[in-house]
Amino acid sequence: MRVTRDIVYRSAVSSEAGVRTQGDLFLPPKATGSPVLLIHGGGWNALSKESLEPIALWLAERGRAVFSTNYRLLNDGPWPACRDDCVAAGQFMLRGGLARNGLPRPERILVAGASAGGHLAMTAGLRLPAERVEAIVTLAGPSIMHFPGGSSGGLDSQRFFRTFFGQRTPISREQFAAASPVNLVRRGAPPLYCIHSRNDQLVPPLHSEHAAAAWRNAGSRAYVHFFNGPGDSHGLWDSDDRALRQPIAAVQQAMADILADLARHNIHSPEKVA
Repeated sequence: MRVTRDIVYRSAVSSEAGVRTQGDLFLPPKATGSPVLLIHGGGWNALSKESLEPIALWLAERGRAVFSTNYRLLNDGPWPACRDDCVAAGQFMLRGGLARNGLPRPERILVAGASAGGHLAMTAGLRLPAERVEAIVTLAGPSIMHFPGGSSGGLDSQRFFRTFFGQRTPISREQFAAASPVNLVRRGAPPLYCIHSRNDQLVPPLHSEHAAAAWRNAGSRAYVHFFNGPGDSHGLWDSDDRALRQPIAAVQQAMADILADLARHNIHSPEKVA
């Protein structure tokens, strides 16, 4: 496998945000299937592409090329800067921007992310041309920004959202709605696959249920895989040591099931739910 690091995908803002508009390409010896745009989490204001490297390697070992990206954090620019960077990374892939690094211009891409990256996978994936997105995969991704009943992760905190939206005044219902994937789905949207721990109190599993319902209501396929993860956070990893950790067996199985389902459907256009 060949790994090329720190590829600039959006030079127009690279001087402003530095490494936040770069990505790492994981290229297997014989890439098969649509390449993956992989988006890290961290509450929209922390972590980096390296935090999802175990998932990037897992996908690449199964034949998928992966472009794992950074994006501007909230301290670099409020919403929708992070989403716009993820859209730009997808557009970069789709127009053949990685050809010089060994990945030819693809017909379609798979957009995936974890936690805040799952939210960005949904919001960015829905802004890319639907016919060029094989599917969207979210691991514990928030789908409703002002979540009913609150969240221990702070998604009911006005203070957080003033940082998120970059304003001091109270946030309007319309702003919450415009940043919530459940309100953005339209007919013809790419299929959605959700992976979520039933024990997650950081992003409650109802987020994935609401997302799947919204996709199905729009006539697109949606799949939800729940598992009993360790702890009361996302439960994705088998270790707290970022240098050693791997996705737990249940998460690996869920991802394998998704790849198998995509291969079975050989999706050329989003299918309606029966």
